[in-house]
Amino acid sequence: MLTNDNAARPRPRSDAVTEFLPRTTEGTIIMPRVRRPIPPARENAPIVAGERVVRYPAWQQALIFLLSASLTLAIGARGIADRQLWNDEYATWHAATLDWAELSRLLDHVDRVLGLYYVLMHGWVSLVGDDPGMLRLPSLVAMSCAAGCTALVGQRLFDWYAGLAAGVIFGLVPSVSRYAQEARPYALSVAAVTLGTALLLVSLERPRWPWWFAYSLSMVLACAFHLVAGLVLAAHAIIFWLRYQRSERDVRLWKYLGALALIAAVALPLIYSGSDQSGAIDWIKADGTTIVELPKRLFGSYQAATAVCALALLGLLALPFVRRRGTLAALLVWALFPPLFTFVTFPLLHLFLYRYFLFTLPAWALLAAGGLHAMTRLSFRRSWPQLLLLVAALPGLILLTLAGQREAREPVLEWEPDFRSAARVIAPDVRPGDAIAYAGLARPPRLAMTYELRDGGLPADIFLTRSAAERGSFAGQECDVALSCLGDHKRIWLVSTSADQQPWSEMSPDRAATLGKLFQIEREERFQHVQVYLLVRKPKR
Repeated sequence: MLTNDNAARPRPRSDAVTEFLPRTTEGTIIMPRVRRPIPPARENAPIVAGERVVRYPAWQQALIFLLSASLTLAIGARGIADRQLWNDEYATWHAATLDWAELSRLLDHVDRVLGLYYVLMHGWVSLVGDDPGMLRLPSLVAMSCAAGCTALVGQRLFDWYAGLAAGVIFGLVPSVSRYAQEARPYALSVAAVTLGTALLLVSLERPRWPWWFAYSLSMVLACAFHLVAGLVLAAHAIIFWLRYQRSERDVRLWKYLGALALIAAVALPLIYSGSDQSGAIDWIKADGTTIVELPKRLFGSYQAATAVCALALLGLLALPFVRRRGTLAALLVWALFPPLFTFVTFPLLHLFLYRYFLFTLPAWALLAAGGLHAMTRLSFRRSWPQLLLLVAALPGLILLTLAGQREAREPVLEWEPDFRSAARVIAPDVRPGDAIAYAGLARPPRLAMTYELRDGGLPADIFLTRSAAERGSFAGQECDVALSCLGDHKRIWLVSTSADQQPWSEMSPDRAATLGKLFQIEREERFQHVQVYLLVRKPKR
């Protein structure tokens, strides 16, 4: 019986630079196979035990996700329907209540880049109705998921305790609950960005196509909900490169490039198609006042900005000492690159607006949690004491964010008209044959009053000749000649948002002259940035 003398030979070490295979029974020698030497461990490398990536326990991931999401959900749910809608939320309601043909016409003229959000809200409103709480519920759920995903990202960048700290800090930021209570796409964009970041880290640990596809899909959604969110890809590139340098699986590079190609295939046509509607954001400014107010607007108050940025500064100073320079660089790019880029490109793009940077708040929370993590690692051998630091810091964080939380729940935003109060004046006193007219340029009242009086009590819109739905716009078309539209109406409710609070201002001269000649003011009510006048026809002489 033939035997193989080489069978008992020990196998060569897998980390040898060159491996020579044994001589075969036929006497031939296979060509040597060259293997890459395993580089020394680097920062941000996946945690490896032999050939196997250490898995985070599912219960642990679920726990920190649910704790962070539940905190944000509880804070955001409080008073979700109390604050009245504002101008952009009225626009969401208008788009969501159009039929499909009218919605398509609207997107042909304006807000094409928000088409996906309007389509989703159209389906949502058709199911649950259009009360303020229901309009805002998708944003609340999305922002809660963003808090949970922030915790998962912190777990993978630092550890379990830092992830929980990041989720808690994120949930306490006043602007998080403020935009969890707004029927606009910003919360959904934040959720997609944080989910995409978590999926990127998972994809680098387990480089399989389904994970990469999920990452691509989440980033496509982030760009579809708001294009500026795509700037987070700069931070993602840093994270990828740091992890890829440690990996021996070169195929990860091609999978990452494939994911970027899929994201670009959706985002670039969206950018191009929306470029001809850029006039809708020409009002955005990037002056000194805007820059000074940016921290307050982004975090919800100067006190909240100070608290979070102080912890982030702690991370900036301490993270390099615990070998987290790469993580620090990625988080700084995530937090600072979007506002810096949009400020530099402002003359061309007009995108420097604090609401567009809400997706950077998770990075600030992660930097703050990184500061707690670094200080713990420098002071103790174990990581759990950072939870004690978080508990010790919580009273101060809550105290500093409390004013911003209260401001976020004011019944009316400080710069918005109080249309709800105006509607409460009109609705009980409307008589058959009454009409309504509008004046004001900064916040035209028609769309808001249509919503506030949607359940009844809306008089005939006397000067409207073509509705906003017919025009594919958020504004209707009005009569050129006021006298021809007045008819025989005896009473007109005039709702005005004019800055000088005069009944005939900020309307066409012809209409002002006609109404002033034929009608007298019988009743006048003034609210925040809006006035209501009851006009009664003068007796004939």
